[in-house]
Amino acid sequence: MVKKFYNIEGIIRNGFKLSRDYETLDFSFGKLRDDAICSLAKSRSVKQLKRLIISGQKLTAVSAQALAESDYLPNLESLKLYKNKIGDEGAKYLAESKKLPNLKTIRLAWNEIGPEGARSIAESQNLENLTALVLSENSIGDDGLKYLAESENLGNLELMDLRKNQITDLGAEALSKSKCLPKLQTIDLSDNSLTAKGFNALAEFKIFNLIRARLSEDGTKLDLSNLGIGDVECRCIAECEELKDLTHLYLELNKITDKGIELLAKGSFLSHLTLLSLDRNFIGDAGFIHIIKSETFQNIQVLMVENNAISDEGVKVLSEEECMKNLLRLYIEENNTTEEGVELLADSEHLQQLEYPEFEREEEIDEEEEDEEEFDDVEDIDDIDEEEELDDKEYEDE
Repeated sequence: MVKKFYNIEGIIRNGFKLSRDYETLDFSFGKLRDDAICSLAKSRSVKQLKRLIISGQKLTAVSAQALAESDYLPNLESLKLYKNKIGDEGAKYLAESKKLPNLKTIRLAWNEIGPEGARSIAESQNLENLTALVLSENSIGDDGLKYLAESENLGNLELMDLRKNQITDLGAEALSKSKCLPKLQTIDLSDNSLTAKGFNALAEFKIFNLIRARLSEDGTKLDLSNLGIGDVECRCIAECEELKDLTHLYLELNKITDKGIELLAKGSFLSHLTLLSLDRNFIGDAGFIHIIKSETFQNIQVLMVENNAISDEGVKVLSEEECMKNLLRLYIEENNTTEEGVELLADSEHLQQLEYPEFEREEEIDEEEEDEEEFDDVEDIDDIDEEEELDDKEYEDE
């Protein structure tokens, strides 16, 4: 086969002009083959390169080998080879390279990579700085995912895209048991053969990693707000022993229903909670009642349940049940409560300690009336004194 001649230096210069810097080259617009990539890998002009994009060029393992063995790509941080044909062999070349020490992102979607390619990446000791791995539209399967899940070399990985990879519930369950990917927070397994069982396993994996990433150093505060958390994740939170010292839990702006609250309420590791924020979820009266009656939540001092479809029915239970005696502040605005519900809270004997909402209770009204009566008495005394002074003056005039 006759090799095609490429003016690689001219191609590189044009690429830098298009990217407007000397750190990025995007060759997705032209037609390059393995010969061109081999020439590029030998060029001194790419020594400052940090981002290299070569998509849709039908490149084979030959190109991957050339890049992996290049002496001029020590600064490369991101490599994107979408829609090529490097296969397992090409993935292995990249994984075993010691000449790409700063590589943080590898995007190898649509590259005919199977389980062995995933295995090469998982076993590589040269990819410890990797934070993002994209292998979508390949065929790594359950075995490939297991290799990645059990890897002791990908501890810094934060994102993993494995869409359309013939993965089933078995792979998702293997991932859910992994403790080797502590920083992984974004994982895409869409367009695989997962059932509810597999998606639940994936949710469990995500929430445990989020807990480890977001729990305060002293273990007392955890913010999981606005993360799309649902009832499955609530079960994981309730069963997480790492939260045994937790005092502040923020779960607002999620998708939690009364079922999730029931799971949290039965958790044995959340008994030290003093603040629970659940604003803008879907807990309803049933979820609110689970909180009220939960032995786990009896130390709560601040409860935030705004915009949760709570009605007077839930408020009535709080006002009648002799629970939550430590509650000091209740944020319950933007629900379906009425003035009658507010009065129930105000009149409840075991909620007299509430600082918020502020109520005008009967005792306070009685005190105001007593103050007014005392004021009237003072006025009467003043009138008497004035009359006596007038009488004395008249007597002196006589």
